Amino acid sequence: MTRASMAYFDDFVVGYEEVSQELVVDAEEMVAYAHVNDPWPIHVDAAFAETSVHGGLIASFGYVVSLFFRMMHTLEVNQGQQPGFLGGLSWDVQFRRAVRANDVLRVRINIVSKRLTSKGDRGIVQTKCDVLNQDDDVTVEIVVTSMYLCAPQA
Repeated sequence: MTRASMAYFDDFVVGYEEVSQELVVDAEEMVAYAHVNDPWPIHVDAAFAETSVHGGLIASFGYVVSLFFRMMHTLEVNQGQQPGFLGGLSWDVQFRRAVRANDVLRVRINIVSKRLTSKGDRGIVQTKCDVLNQDDDVTVEIVVTSMYLCAPQA
């Protein structure tokens, strides 16, 4: 499946799977993000984090989402224009495992379902996105529901 063929609802194929490029979690960037956006001690205070159930600093979810978007933009399915994309409708997020500095992450997407809306000129696509670490553990699972226009009829 090429990017050019995935511009509209009709072009998505249930079962399509793709994996992003890898990204290494940068310790300084992770903590700097948390200091500005999510300064809980578990994200910014190494001494405190050592005494926590996690045994060290962990990334804030906001930071993990920013990495998720970086990796999503490396996918073939997200290259080029998206004339049929109308918008995201929902995210169902499940936290599975902490993300830490120096983890090597990648995103695996799988198109799990699609259906036409009652209007008939657009449809709903549901994509399961797993953020995987270097051990192939799912750290975060996000089921994204989006709406796309159907391809224009000639």
